[in-house]
Amino acid sequence: MKHLLDEKYLVASVKNAMRILRIFTPRQNELGITEMAKKLDLSKSTVHRYVKELVQEGFLVRNKSNGHYRLGLSNLTLGGIVQVHKEIYTDAKPILTKLANRFRLPVHVCVMEHNYVVYLLREMGDEPVKLITKSGRYNDLHCTAEGLTILAFKSKDIIENVLTQSLKKHTKKTITDPSLLKQQILKIHYDQYAITKDMYAVGFISLAVPIQDYTGEVVSSLALIGESKSVDENQYDEIIKELQKSAKKISELLGYYDH
Repeated sequence: MKHLLDEKYLVASVKNAMRILRIFTPRQNELGITEMAKKLDLSKSTVHRYVKELVQEGFLVRNKSNGHYRLGLSNLTLGGIVQVHKEIYTDAKPILTKLANRFRLPVHVCVMEHNYVVYLLREMGDEPVKLITKSGRYNDLHCTAEGLTILAFKSKDIIENVLTQSLKKHTKKTITDPSLLKQQILKIHYDQYAITKDMYAVGFISLAVPIQDYTGEVVSSLALIGESKSVDENQYDEIIKELQKSAKKISELLGYYDH
Protein backbone atom coordinates (compact mmCIF):
# COMPACT_ATOMS: atom_id res chain seq x y z
CA MET A 1 0.00 0.00 0.00
CA LYS A 2 2.85 2.37 0.89
CA HIS A 3 4.46 1.68 -2.50
CA LEU A 4 1.25 2.71 -4.28
CA LEU A 5 1.02 5.90 -2.23
CA ASP A 6 4.65 6.74 -2.97
CA GLU A 7 4.04 6.16 -6.70
CA LYS A 8 0.96 8.40 -6.69
CA TYR A 9 2.91 11.11 -4.86
CA LEU A 10 5.75 10.84 -7.40
CA VAL A 11 3.35 11.14 -10.35
CA ALA A 12 1.65 14.16 -8.77
CA SER A 13 5.05 15.78 -8.14
CA VAL A 14 6.17 15.28 -11.73
CA LYS A 15 2.88 16.69 -13.03
CA ASN A 16 3.16 19.78 -10.84
CA ALA A 17 6.80 20.29 -11.84
CA MET A 18 5.79 20.12 -15.52
CA ARG A 19 2.92 22.55 -14.88
CA ILE A 20 5.42 25.03 -13.45
CA LEU A 21 7.66 24.76 -16.52
CA ARG A 22 4.72 25.22 -18.91
CA ILE A 23 3.61 28.59 -17.48
CA PHE A 24 6.77 30.27 -18.75
CA THR A 25 6.36 31.90 -22.16
CA PRO A 26 8.52 34.13 -24.39
CA ARG A 27 6.46 37.12 -23.24
CA GLN A 28 6.54 36.12 -19.59
CA ASN A 29 9.94 34.50 -19.22
CA GLU A 30 10.43 35.39 -15.55
CA LEU A 31 8.05 34.70 -12.67
CA GLY A 32 8.11 34.94 -8.90
CA ILE A 33 6.85 32.30 -6.47
CA THR A 34 3.65 34.27 -5.73
CA GLU A 35 2.79 34.61 -9.44
CA MET A 36 3.40 30.92 -10.03
CA ALA A 37 1.27 29.92 -7.06
CA LYS A 38 -1.60 32.10 -8.26
CA LYS A 39 -1.46 30.79 -11.83
CA LEU A 40 -1.35 27.15 -10.68
CA ASP A 41 -3.74 27.51 -7.74
CA LEU A 42 -1.17 25.99 -5.39
CA SER A 43 0.19 27.23 -2.07
CA LYS A 44 3.37 29.29 -2.14
CA SER A 45 5.14 26.76 0.09
CA THR A 46 4.26 23.94 -2.33
CA VAL A 47 5.47 25.91 -5.35
CA HIS A 48 8.63 26.91 -3.53
CA ARG A 49 9.40 23.25 -2.79
CA TYR A 50 9.03 22.27 -6.46
CA VAL A 51 10.94 25.31 -7.68
CA LYS A 52 13.85 24.49 -5.35
CA GLU A 53 14.12 21.03 -6.91
CA LEU A 54 13.84 22.40 -10.46
CA VAL A 55 16.65 24.87 -9.74
CA GLN A 56 18.89 22.10 -8.41
CA GLU A 57 18.33 20.09 -11.60
CA GLY A 58 18.95 23.09 -13.87
CA PHE A 59 15.39 23.40 -15.20
CA LEU A 60 14.94 26.81 -13.55
CA VAL A 61 17.44 29.58 -12.87
CA ARG A 62 17.02 32.29 -10.22
CA ASN A 63 17.60 35.92 -11.17
CA LYS A 64 19.53 37.24 -8.16
CA SER A 65 18.60 40.85 -8.90
CA ASN A 66 14.85 40.41 -8.38
CA GLY A 67 14.41 36.90 -6.96
CA HIS A 68 12.36 35.73 -9.95
CA TYR A 69 12.93 32.55 -11.92
CA ARG A 70 13.44 31.75 -15.59
CA LEU A 71 13.83 28.53 -17.55
CA GLY A 72 17.21 26.82 -17.41
CA LEU A 73 18.97 25.12 -20.30
CA SER A 74 18.22 21.61 -19.00
CA ASN A 75 14.88 22.02 -20.75
CA LEU A 76 16.68 21.67 -24.08
CA THR A 77 17.50 18.07 -23.20
CA LEU A 78 13.79 17.26 -22.91
CA GLY A 79 13.44 17.16 -26.67
CA GLY A 80 12.52 20.82 -27.14
CA ILE A 81 9.65 21.08 -24.67
CA VAL A 82 10.56 24.71 -24.12
CA GLN A 83 12.16 26.95 -26.74
CA VAL A 84 12.18 30.11 -24.67
CA HIS A 85 15.94 30.59 -24.70
CA LYS A 86 16.04 30.40 -28.48
CA GLU A 87 13.13 32.85 -28.66
CA ILE A 88 15.11 35.35 -26.59
CA TYR A 89 17.83 35.44 -29.25
CA THR A 90 15.50 35.39 -32.28
CA ASP A 91 16.03 39.08 -33.03
CA ALA A 92 19.77 38.47 -33.15
CA LYS A 93 19.60 36.15 -36.18
CA PRO A 94 20.29 38.89 -38.77
CA ILE A 95 23.41 39.83 -36.78
CA LEU A 96 24.59 36.22 -36.81
CA THR A 97 23.90 35.79 -40.52
CA LYS A 98 25.85 38.95 -41.37
CA LEU A 99 28.86 37.70 -39.40
CA ALA A 100 28.69 34.23 -40.95
CA ASN A 101 28.63 35.64 -44.47
CA ARG A 102 31.38 38.14 -43.81
CA PHE A 103 33.90 35.63 -42.50
CA ARG A 104 32.48 32.53 -44.24
CA LEU A 105 32.33 30.62 -40.97
CA PRO A 106 29.42 29.31 -38.87
CA VAL A 107 28.53 31.69 -36.03
CA HIS A 108 27.05 30.50 -32.75
CA VAL A 109 25.33 31.75 -29.62
CA CYS A 110 26.38 29.48 -26.77
CA VAL A 111 25.33 29.16 -23.14
CA MET A 112 26.69 27.41 -20.07
CA GLU A 113 24.75 24.52 -18.56
CA HIS A 114 26.32 23.01 -15.43
CA ASN A 115 29.88 22.12 -16.51
CA TYR A 116 29.19 22.19 -20.22
CA VAL A 117 28.75 24.67 -23.05
CA VAL A 118 25.55 24.30 -25.11
CA TYR A 119 25.24 25.47 -28.72
CA LEU A 120 21.93 27.31 -28.58
CA LEU A 121 21.83 28.90 -32.04
CA ARG A 122 23.88 28.47 -35.19
CA GLU A 123 23.84 30.44 -38.43
CA MET A 124 25.70 28.98 -41.37
CA GLY A 125 25.75 31.78 -43.90
CA ASP A 126 25.87 31.07 -47.64
CA GLU A 127 29.12 29.10 -47.72
CA PRO A 128 29.07 25.29 -47.27
CA VAL A 129 31.60 24.39 -44.57
CA LYS A 130 32.73 21.39 -42.55
CA LEU A 131 30.98 21.28 -39.16
CA ILE A 132 31.77 19.96 -35.69
CA THR A 133 28.83 21.65 -33.93
CA LYS A 134 25.05 21.55 -33.96
CA SER A 135 22.25 23.28 -32.03
CA GLY A 136 21.51 21.67 -28.68
CA ARG A 137 24.84 19.85 -28.52
CA TYR A 138 26.80 19.81 -25.26
CA ASN A 139 30.59 20.15 -25.14
CA ASP A 140 33.28 20.49 -22.47
CA LEU A 141 33.94 24.02 -21.24
CA HIS A 142 37.70 23.73 -20.75
CA CYS A 143 38.64 23.09 -24.40
CA THR A 144 36.50 25.63 -26.28
CA ALA A 145 36.72 29.41 -26.61
CA GLU A 146 32.93 29.60 -26.51
CA GLY A 147 32.86 27.79 -23.16
CA LEU A 148 35.87 29.44 -21.56
CA THR A 149 34.56 32.89 -22.49
CA ILE A 150 31.48 32.33 -20.32
CA LEU A 151 33.32 30.54 -17.53
CA ALA A 152 35.85 33.39 -17.22
CA PHE A 153 33.08 35.68 -15.93
CA LYS A 154 31.57 33.27 -13.41
CA SER A 155 32.23 33.22 -9.66
CA LYS A 156 35.36 31.68 -8.18
CA ASP A 157 33.27 28.83 -6.75
CA ILE A 158 31.86 27.93 -10.17
CA ILE A 159 35.29 28.10 -11.80
CA GLU A 160 36.79 25.93 -9.04
CA ASN A 161 33.98 23.42 -9.42
CA VAL A 162 34.66 23.07 -13.15
CA LEU A 163 38.43 22.80 -12.70
CA THR A 164 38.15 20.10 -10.02
CA GLN A 165 36.21 17.82 -12.36
CA SER A 166 37.88 15.22 -14.55
CA LEU A 167 39.02 17.20 -17.60
CA LYS A 168 39.08 15.22 -20.82
CA LYS A 169 42.09 15.57 -23.11
CA HIS A 170 40.54 15.74 -26.59
CA THR A 171 43.80 16.50 -28.43
CA LYS A 172 47.49 16.98 -27.63
CA LYS A 173 46.79 20.71 -27.24
CA THR A 174 43.89 20.36 -24.80
CA ILE A 175 44.83 22.04 -21.52
CA THR A 176 43.82 19.86 -18.55
CA ASP A 177 46.16 21.26 -15.90
CA PRO A 178 43.92 23.33 -13.52
CA SER A 179 46.67 25.88 -12.78
CA LEU A 180 47.29 26.51 -16.49
CA LEU A 181 43.55 26.77 -17.13
CA LYS A 182 43.24 29.32 -14.31
CA GLN A 183 45.89 31.45 -16.01
CA GLN A 184 44.04 31.16 -19.31
CA ILE A 185 40.71 32.08 -17.67
CA LEU A 186 42.24 35.16 -16.03
CA LYS A 187 43.66 36.26 -19.38
CA ILE A 188 40.30 35.77 -21.11
CA HIS A 189 38.58 37.83 -18.41
CA TYR A 190 41.12 40.60 -18.91
CA ASP A 191 41.13 40.49 -22.73
CA GLN A 192 37.33 40.08 -23.02
CA TYR A 193 37.71 37.37 -25.67
CA ALA A 194 39.08 33.84 -26.18
CA ILE A 195 40.74 31.98 -29.03
CA THR A 196 41.28 28.22 -28.98
CA LYS A 197 42.96 26.25 -31.77
CA ASP A 198 43.21 22.45 -32.01
CA MET A 199 42.09 22.16 -28.37
CA TYR A 200 38.83 20.32 -29.05
CA ALA A 201 39.45 18.98 -32.55
CA VAL A 202 42.63 19.10 -34.61
CA GLY A 203 42.31 21.50 -37.52
CA PHE A 204 39.57 23.63 -35.95
CA ILE A 205 39.58 27.06 -34.36
CA SER A 206 37.09 29.01 -32.24
CA LEU A 207 37.02 32.74 -31.50
CA ALA A 208 34.51 33.93 -28.90
CA VAL A 209 33.39 36.98 -26.93
CA PRO A 210 30.92 37.42 -24.03
CA ILE A 211 27.26 38.49 -24.25
CA GLN A 212 25.59 40.23 -21.27
CA ASP A 213 21.94 40.33 -20.22
CA TYR A 214 20.06 43.29 -18.74
CA THR A 215 21.66 42.73 -15.30
CA GLY A 216 25.16 42.98 -16.79
CA GLU A 217 25.83 39.29 -16.18
CA VAL A 218 27.62 37.31 -18.89
CA VAL A 219 24.97 34.78 -19.91
CA SER A 220 26.25 33.53 -23.26
CA SER A 221 29.02 33.78 -25.81
CA LEU A 222 29.18 34.68 -29.48
CA ALA A 223 31.59 32.49 -31.40
CA LEU A 224 32.91 31.84 -34.88
CA ILE A 225 33.94 28.19 -35.21
CA GLY A 226 35.48 26.53 -38.23
CA GLU A 227 38.49 24.94 -39.86
CA SER A 228 41.78 26.63 -38.97
CA LYS A 229 42.81 26.78 -42.62
CA SER A 230 39.87 29.13 -43.24
CA VAL A 231 41.18 31.72 -40.79
CA ASP A 232 44.43 33.58 -41.32
CA GLU A 233 46.20 34.65 -38.12
CA ASN A 234 46.25 38.21 -39.46
CA GLN A 235 42.44 38.16 -39.33
CA TYR A 236 42.19 37.49 -35.59
CA ASP A 237 42.04 41.15 -34.56
CA GLU A 238 39.44 41.97 -37.22
CA ILE A 239 37.26 39.00 -36.28
CA ILE A 240 37.40 39.72 -32.54
CA LYS A 241 36.56 43.37 -33.15
CA GLU A 242 33.50 42.45 -35.25
CA LEU A 243 32.44 39.78 -32.74
CA GLN A 244 32.59 42.36 -29.94
CA LYS A 245 30.54 44.86 -31.94
CA SER A 246 27.94 42.19 -32.67
CA ALA A 247 27.92 40.92 -29.07
CA LYS A 248 27.25 44.47 -27.89
CA LYS A 249 24.22 44.68 -30.20
CA ILE A 250 22.92 41.32 -28.93
CA SER A 251 23.49 42.42 -25.32
CA GLU A 252 21.39 45.51 -26.06
CA LEU A 253 18.64 43.26 -27.42
CA LEU A 254 18.75 41.51 -24.04
CA GLY A 255 18.38 44.87 -22.29
CA TYR A 256 22.00 45.67 -21.43
CA TYR A 257 23.38 49.13 -22.16
CA ASP A 258 26.97 49.96 -21.25
CA HIS A 259 27.04 53.68 -20.48
